[in-house]
Amino acid sequence: MAKLDDSDIRPGKIRPASDDDFYRPRRGRAIFRLSLLCLLFAGAAGAAGYFWWTQRGALDEAESGYKQSSWDAKECKRQLGDVSGKVDGLNRLVATCQTEKQGSEDKHKQTEAMMTSMETNLNATRAELEDLRKQRAEAEKRLQGFKDLTAKFQKMIASGTVQVKFRNGVMLVNMPSEVLFPSASADLSDEGKMKVMEVGVVLKNLPERQFMVVGHTDSLPIKSTIYKDNWDLSTARALTVTKFLVSAGLDAKRLIAAGHGEHDPVSSNKSKDGREKNRRIEIILMPNINELPPVPGDDDKKEADPKPG
Repeated sequence: MAKLDDSDIRPGKIRPASDDDFYRPRRGRAIFRLSLLCLLFAGAAGAAGYFWWTQRGALDEAESGYKQSSWDAKECKRQLGDVSGKVDGLNRLVATCQTEKQGSEDKHKQTEAMMTSMETNLNATRAELEDLRKQRAEAEKRLQGFKDLTAKFQKMIASGTVQVKFRNGVMLVNMPSEVLFPSASADLSDEGKMKVMEVGVVLKNLPERQFMVVGHTDSLPIKSTIYKDNWDLSTARALTVTKFLVSAGLDAKRLIAAGHGEHDPVSSNKSKDGREKNRRIEIILMPNINELPPVPGDDDKKEADPKPG
């Protein structure tokens, strides 16, 4: 079919129908639709552009906030690391403090225990000191009594008739047997009676005392038909002196007689001088309860022979 040019269409002239006339309305609608779509796309693009333009600030702000948040997070992480290190240090410090606290508590308990012990010891020391003071007072009293007794026997001490001494914790008057008795005899000589009488006069001035008269011998075997041994002789001599003191005016209730024989020496029996010292009569002043503690100056027996087992 031949196509018609626009020149063939003249006014007032009816143009014959063609394929273009058939497709023209449909093409217009397509164009219209296309235009509408383009308009819609343009509107959508504009709307999208407008939306993007309106949201760009928020997006930038959000991105800036994100960056700030990221930096803050990093900073927080860094600070958290620092804080964690400090916390570890503090934990170690707390552990150290707890250990030191425990040690301080232990030391405190030890100190309290030590103070309690010291207080107990102090109280005990005070009690001991008080006892020592009492003992010292009693010892001074005994010493004064010894001085007084020594003064009373001063004349006899000067003549060598008696000795006043402390021995085995007691005060005694020592009289050599040679002054009182003949050898191997328990009978007082005249001189011995005078000496015992003088001693008795002094002892009568000690009314609160009891006395023990003790006889002693050396270790040499006795040669006598009257006495079986030295023990028998020493007991007989002590009894003789005791009875003579009673006859001199002493109360018999205040006197005790005893014999030790050779079993309580004050010197060695290996020498003549030692045997002479061992042959003796001792008049012991029986101690009161408060006089029991020993005092300085007590005679020992370093020179004496060991006692038989």
